Amino acid sequence: MAKRMMYSFEEKKHSGNGIIATIMGSISLLFLLAMIYASYYMRGDAGLYAGAFGVCGLMFSLTGFILGISGFSEKNIKYKYPKIGSVLSGVVFVAWLGLYLIGV
Repeated sequence: MAKRMMYSFEEKKHSGNGIIATIMGSISLLFLLAMIYASYYMRGDAGLYAGAFGVCGLMFSLTGFILGISGFSEKNIKYKYPKIGSVLSGVVFVAWLGLYLIGV
C-alpha cells in the first residue's frame, strides 16, 4: 500500500517561545559583553557588577535554552527562531558555565 501525500495549506507562523528564546539569548550575550567590559574598565575590581551580570546572564541563557527547546513542540510553526534561540542560548550558557568553572 502506497503512502498518501498530505498537504497542508495553512500558513505557518513564527513560534512565540522561539522568539522569546532568541531575545533572551541576545540579552544574555549582552550581559556577557557588559561583564567583560566592566571587568576591563575597572581593572579587575568589578566584583559586585560582574557577579550581578553573571547571575542574570546565566539565568537568561538557561531560560532561553529551555524556551527554545519547548518551541519545537508547537504545531504549524516555522522553526527559524527556535533553532536560533536554542543554539544562541546554549552557546552563551556554555560560555557562562565555563567562566564559573574556571573561577573568573
